[in-house]
Amino acid sequence: GISIRTIPLVIQYNKRDLPNIASVEEMRGQLNKFNSPEMEAVAHQGYGVFETLKSVAKMVLKNLS
Repeated sequence: GISIRTIPLVIQYNKRDLPNIASVEEMRGQLNKFNSPEMEAVAHQGYGVFETLKSVAKMVLKNLS
């Protein structure tokens, strides 16, 4: 019964280092229906991981206050 619009949501597009990947624009059109913040990442290199966590943590704290 909880609306997804009330839940802090950040979309992380991972594996951005692989060949033949979908563009962010294409994935945005398919996955980001609520215009949530988006981050690109290459998790095994640590790229974008902390930024995604930081973004969702800020949203959670804002939601709690």
